[in-house]
Amino acid sequence: MSLKPPDFATLAEMRDMLAAHGFSDAELSELVDPQLGIITGFADVLEQLELLRKMDLGATPPALGITRVKDAS
Repeated sequence: MSLKPPDFATLAEMRDMLAAHGFSDAELSELVDPQLGIITGFADVLEQLELLRKMDLGATPPALGITRVKDAS
């Protein structure tokens, strides 16, 4: 599955389908072309989700083995 960059028309159509959530045109434009200093753009998030979808999560070790590192200061 090849991901395409998000476009305003698609997001506007989604907004219309999810009418309970009022997103402004400016908010949708920010998802299409981030201007407010977002580190990860929406297209990058979609790509990462696609990688997760393909990953065999059953082969991933449980998170219980992860321990918090205490700050040395």
